Amino acid sequence: MLKLLNGLFNLPNLRRNLIIPFYWKYINPSKVLNYYQKLRELQWNSLEENREIQRKKLYQLLVYSIKHIPYYRQVIQKHNLTFSRETIFEDIKRFPILTKEIIWNHFDTLYRFRDNTYYRNASSGSTGEPVTIYQDETYFTWANASKRLFNEWAGRKLGDPMIKLWSSLLDNQRNGRGIRRYLRQKVSGVNILCTSRMSEEDMYQFVQKINWIKPRLILTYTNSIETLTRFIREKQLPVYSPPVVMTAAGVLYPELKAQIQEIFRAKVFNRYGSREVSDMACSCEKDEGLHLMPVIHYLEIVDDNGQSVKSGTPGNILVTLLTNYTMPLIRYQIGDRGVLSDEMCSCGRGLPLLKEVKGRINSSFKNKSGDFIEEGLIPLFYYRDNIKQFQVVQESLEKITVNLVLKDKAKSKVIKKDFLEITAGIKKILGKESIIIINLLEVIEPSPSGKYMYVYSKVQK
Repeated sequence: MLKLLNGLFNLPNLRRNLIIPFYWKYINPSKVLNYYQKLRELQWNSLEENREIQRKKLYQLLVYSIKHIPYYRQVIQKHNLTFSRETIFEDIKRFPILTKEIIWNHFDTLYRFRDNTYYRNASSGSTGEPVTIYQDETYFTWANASKRLFNEWAGRKLGDPMIKLWSSLLDNQRNGRGIRRYLRQKVSGVNILCTSRMSEEDMYQFVQKINWIKPRLILTYTNSIETLTRFIREKQLPVYSPPVVMTAAGVLYPELKAQIQEIFRAKVFNRYGSREVSDMACSCEKDEGLHLMPVIHYLEIVDDNGQSVKSGTPGNILVTLLTNYTMPLIRYQIGDRGVLSDEMCSCGRGLPLLKEVKGRINSSFKNKSGDFIEEGLIPLFYYRDNIKQFQVVQESLEKITVNLVLKDKAKSKVIKKDFLEITAGIKKILGKESIIIINLLEVIEPSPSGKYMYVYSKVQK
């Protein structure tokens, strides 16, 4: 019986046309597929048409928030703010930025339950700073619809086999255990492999499952795929080549992208999102940037003084979530840096582009001259056969701590050449006066969200 059930569930067309629609209509009633179809249509609107939808939704969110959310009502009164639908894109720039600290201090004034579909969610982020938020069914439905659209861009249709290499313990726990987890994976076609802690035995099993399932898409944390590709190359393991590997939950550096392409012989897509606001952007088949979803989010890029920067200029990302009325997040400083583009993708979609995500605000280093170094330290550690894990912490303008986990074979060797090259590289980037301390550790623990902070600065920006 189990063998027959397995066979039935493993037919993608059956899942796509019968099982998944039946699940969302009768077992877990939801408008996910309706919203997914809506997004499929809206993506081919003109940019101007989608901007008008965004304008309307942004205005409606602000009207509701000021009327029903105490915090925003106080903001309007305190700053004497006015706004209109026609000028909303300019008016919103006068709203104060919403930070994690404000959420901590004013939490009880930032939400209002409209129905009984609300639930608590939490994001520790890459830095381990906990933020609790309330979300609701409308938010959840739009978020899931956008995930399905992004997967479709990568060539995965509903029901096609997919593997998630996922580090988040919270997400993995929510997917249940035992028969519940088994049925969820069989219904969706998504097989989740927990990568929060990966032993050699785990990675051998992951490769075996990839070879057996033959997924249409591998969705993965960037740190998870980095570790697995390194392992596959070291052990010279044969691995199935999926059409697409999609990275999430971390910056996709060019060196890592090339490594994935080499090992998996697959096209690499990149997705950007967070637990507070779900997925915000994703690359498409043209790979000319990350498409934003203007009917779900409104993104701004600002400098450290909160002033808007020109397209093409790096800055801090602010996001206004247009789908969560239970706890509106307006101009939320998510903690990442990015670059907007004023170009349009050649794919023809009427969706604006996020040119790139630079990483966390506190992952950019600052030297004594006041220059910011966004990501120049990462390549110093790629393709070093003796290093298993690395982390660079800027303690002060001059002091740098490098935490390294060496491979077993490296512990009995002198890797002086690696140390000298890393030290010289850091001094070249940050200044020859830099003091560099190298610590050898057994393991570098990820944050509670499952992400690794490869680089982290404690220097006040």
